[in-house]
Order: sequence, then structure tokens, then C-alpha cells
Amino acid sequence: MRHLLRHGLAFMCSLMLVAGASSAATAAGGEGRRVHHVDCRSTDGPANGSPAHPWHTLDQVNSLSLGAGDRLLFARGSRCTGTLTPQGAGRPGHPLVIGAYGEGAKPVIDGAGAPDTVLLHNTEWVEVSGLEITNAGNPAHNKRGVHVLLDDYGTGTHYRLTDLDIHDVLGDDTKHTGGSAGILFSVTGSKVETRFDDVRVEGNTLRTVDREGIYFASSWNNRPAITDYDPTGPRWLAATRVVVRGNTLEDLGGDGIVMTATDGALVERNIVRGFQRRSAGYNAGIWPWNADHTVFQYNDVSGGETTRDGMAYDVDEGSFGTVFQYNYSHDNAGGFFLVCTAGGTLGDAVIRYNISQNDRFRGIETCSGSFDDVRFLNNTIYIAPGISQTVVNENTAQRHDIVFRNNVVVKEGAGTATFTLRSGGVTVSDNVLHNVTGAPANPGGGTSDPLLTGRGTATGIADAGTAYELHVDSPALGAGAAIPDIGDRDFSGNPVLPGTTPSIGAYNGPGVEGARPTPVEAPPLPPLLSNGGFENELTGWATRNAASVAEAHEGTGAARLTAPADGFATAEQYVTGLHPATRYVLSAWIRNDGGSTALGAKGFGGVATSVLVSGIKWTLASVEFTTGPSGSTATVFCYREQPGTAVCDGMALRAL
Repeated sequence: MRHLLRHGLAFMCSLMLVAGASSAATAAGGEGRRVHHVDCRSTDGPANGSPAHPWHTLDQVNSLSLGAGDRLLFARGSRCTGTLTPQGAGRPGHPLVIGAYGEGAKPVIDGAGAPDTVLLHNTEWVEVSGLEITNAGNPAHNKRGVHVLLDDYGTGTHYRLTDLDIHDVLGDDTKHTGGSAGILFSVTGSKVETRFDDVRVEGNTLRTVDREGIYFASSWNNRPAITDYDPTGPRWLAATRVVVRGNTLEDLGGDGIVMTATDGALVERNIVRGFQRRSAGYNAGIWPWNADHTVFQYNDVSGGETTRDGMAYDVDEGSFGTVFQYNYSHDNAGGFFLVCTAGGTLGDAVIRYNISQNDRFRGIETCSGSFDDVRFLNNTIYIAPGISQTVVNENTAQRHDIVFRNNVVVKEGAGTATFTLRSGGVTVSDNVLHNVTGAPANPGGGTSDPLLTGRGTATGIADAGTAYELHVDSPALGAGAAIPDIGDRDFSGNPVLPGTTPSIGAYNGPGVEGARPTPVEAPPLPPLLSNGGFENELTGWATRNAASVAEAHEGTGAARLTAPADGFATAEQYVTGLHPATRYVLSAWIRNDGGSTALGAKGFGGVATSVLVSGIKWTLASVEFTTGPSGSTATVFCYREQPGTAVCDGMALRAL
């Protein structure tokens, strides 16, 4: 009996030791909640998920059956290679948590060229945070950093991706439910109605990613509002309670943040720096496609490359009830905003109280299709010297129902700002359009300098509001039209009170006291002479015994005059658009062979005048004349009467 008891006790102790080893991952967090530790630096000895004996391969981790309340923690300073595909799910109030433990740098999960670095497949109630995720191996192939995938699953609820450092995900140039991205939420299948609910993507950094930064996609997206509508395919079923907040994205091959098949999503306080950098397709900074009631606010987008879109923001096909407010756009090669449909439609979009600084090419661009009810209200657009922009560019005659109202547009210095309207659907009123040419009728508006207190000086969204405040003397203060859907605050948070007349532009606070801003530099007038430097050979000049030559004073071209013994040589140009009773000066660089050449003007309403130049070296000559009381034209010339040669270059005419 004692012998049996002794052996029985020994057997029980053995069982307890085995149980202790197998249950070492059990934590004090509560019954049924386990903590699994992972350290891929520890490759030898037993592994049971305890701090002393952590799991040391992703294969071991992926074979675990995880449950509600479990925590899967990776050692800081460690690096695991392959794909993390945890099995199991949490439940309401008890999520499955994936994170880090210990001291040091974030743990690294390196996909090493696999399609996914972290794959959350047909699971829910999952929270992932505090990891570094990369996937540079096998570049230019289809791959993702974090992929959350529901395939014929039903409604998946509660997803949290926070404080992740995702970088060097070198994928291919695809975007769809299985495209390449830093973070991809995708719904696939057609048998079970499937969607996401309660998603938070917050406080992550993404850099050097191809193609998409953060992308939501779904096969459950069919409705007549999109070009590729398939009435036999899965119906439109939107993800709900989606928030994308406080993320920083840099160096993106394609798009920044794209919301598709969502309803009521909130996209705010994100920074996108550098997008559309490597893709051969069309990409923008932040935008919705086939999504309803999306609010985009307090975002900062810059560095878009190319004009294959390349603009900061976009309201795209199949989207309704979209709001873009309090966003900052700057230094984008493709411009500020796109409103785009092809064979589908969109509607009920309001773009209000945003600021655009130094966006190029176009302010607002449309696509080939038509749409209804898009309102641009109380935005401020500043275009610095050297930049040209088409403020509203309709690239087809399809009707585009756009209201452009209460906006400030300022063009400064060299370059142009203009409108290209074709459809008859754009309504323009109550705007300040300063130094804008070719603008349509703008009832209720004006063209005076709005006196922006720090125009062109914003360095980011934090100081953009201050840069575009209005001086107390601004003609835009309190000069706007009261509009029902203008919102309740301006870019900087100043109230917009119902029943009051707002200011024009993105600022609605009190006028700023102090010295007036320096005057906005007017765009330079176009040159009075055409091809005055002879860079386009002799185009624009009436000539006799003249030729285009490369021996220029500056540039690559000049006009050589070769007068024969029985004749003369000349290059002259008839100039229009002069002002009556105005002094002008004509100048040119001239080089002779020892004889003399005349630089002069005639036919201006006074006596012809000229000056003779005889130097064998390049000589800058000038001559003045005054137009007659009704004179608006003149003929200027470089004229060689004596036999021999002369070269004329850099001819210019300006008013004094």
C-alpha cells in the first residue's frame, strides 16, 4: 500500500511538472487568459512561452490555439523572420492582444519577401501594437506589411492596429483586395455577407511602401454608382465604425490612405509626405472610393509627384456625403483636389475650410464623368512665385455640378492662375480672386489683395492657420455669403455662427492688428517683344539679309545681319498693346565687324529714333521713345545699312 502510494505520489508530481511546463504561458491576468512570450534570439532549449523559455520561431507561434484575453508578446530587441499568422480570436471585452515586452527597440517581424508579414485571417477582437514590421525581400512582388483579411466570414468586429513602425514593404504596383500595401484591410469571397466593424488604425508610421499606404478594399462593393457595377456580384456592404487617425506615412509608391466600401469612416490627423513616387498608375494622397459619409479632417498631405493625379485629396466615384474640412495641402505636383467619376457618379460632397499652399498644376480637377452637388466653400489657396495653377480645371465637357464660393485664391509673382471651365455646371461667386486671370463672373466677390498675414510661410498644419489669418484691413473680413452647410468653425477653430456673415477664405476670426502685410507681388507682364532673344530662330521677326546663328550673347541664338554692298540688312518687329503717351526703352546687345548698326523704333506716333553702335565687342545699347497721344503700336528694329555684318541679341522693350 505504501509502495503504491509512494509511486502514485511520484506519478502525480510528474504530472504536475509536465502541466507546469505546458501551462507556463498562463498569466495572472485572469482565468483562461494566457501570456505567450516570443524571443526569436533564443533558439536553443525547451520552449513553452514563459519568460524563461519563450517561443523562438514564428512556426511555433502560428501553431498555437489562441483565445479570448490571450496576449502574444514579442521580446524588444528581437527579430523574427517569416509570416506571423496567429490562430484564434478574442471576444467582447477580452481581445487577443499582440504586442511587446521587455526593454529596448521594438521587436521586428521581417516578412523576408513573403506575401504577408502579419496576416490576421478570419479573426476578430484582435489588437496589435508596438511592433516593427518590414518586408523588403523579393522586391516588386505582391506583398503587405499587415493584412487583415475576412474571407466569407460574416461581420468581423474590433480591430486595433496602433504604434506600429511599418517600413520597406517593397511590393508590386497593384491595388485591390489582394494588392500590395503597408496596411491592407480586405474582404473577399461572395458566399457570406462579410464586412469589418469597429476598426481603429492609430498612431502608426509607414515609410517606403509600395504601392498603397493604408488601404481598405472589399469584394462586397457592387452598386450602380460605380463604373464596374456587376448586378450579379456581391452587393455593396460597408465597413462601419472605422477610424484612421494620427498616422504618419512617407515615401509611398502609390496612394496614401484610401477608404473603399466604408460608411461613416473618420480619417483625421494623418500626415502623408511623398506619394505617387514609383507607381505607373494614378494615385492621390487621401481619398474615398465607393464609400459613404466619410469625414476627412485635420490631415496634412504634401510631396505628391507627377500629374497622374498626384494631388493631395480626392472625392472619387461612388462616394456620397463626403466631408473634407480643416485639412492642409502643400507642394503637390498634381495639385490640391480631384473630383472624379468615369462611368459612375458621386454627390453631396462639401470641401470647406481647407488651406492649399504652393500646389502646382491644378487646384481642382475633374475627370471624364459627370456628378452632382459638390461644394467648395471657404477654402484658401495660395500660389507662390514661379508656380502656375489652373484653379478649376474641367478636362471634359461632361457636366460637373460644382459650387465654388467664399474662397480666397492668391497668385503671387511669376506664373499664372486661371480657370478652365467647359461644362457650364460650375458656379463661381463671393470669392476673392487676386491676380487670377481668365476667371468667370464672380458675383459678390472681388479681386483685391485679401491681406493674408503670413502667406506662403506655413511649415505644416500646426502653423497653417496662423499663416492665413486676415489682417484687420482685409476686404475679405465679414464679406462672405451665409451658406447653410458651411460648418460651425473655421480652419483654426474660430466659431462660424449661424445667421452671421462669414469671412471669405479659411479664416473666420477677428482681423489681426499690426502692420499690413507686404503687398502681393503682381505676376510679371508678358514680354512686349516676341522671341526677343532669338532662341526660336527668327520667329516673330520681319527680316532681310538676316540669319539665325548660335554666336549669342546669352542663350543659344542670335540674329546675324549681313548687309550687301548695294543693300541693307534688318530684323524688325511690329509691337502692339502699348499705352498711349508712355515712355518706353528698347535695349539690345550688338556686336559689329567695325562698322555701325542702328537700334531704334518707328511708327509709334512720333519721329523715328535710333542709336548707332559700332563696337566690335558685345555692347549693350538702348534708345527711348514716347508713344503718341493715341499711339498703341510701334516697330522696333536692329538695322545695318553699311556693308558688313553685325549680330543682335537680347532685344527687350519695357515701359518707363
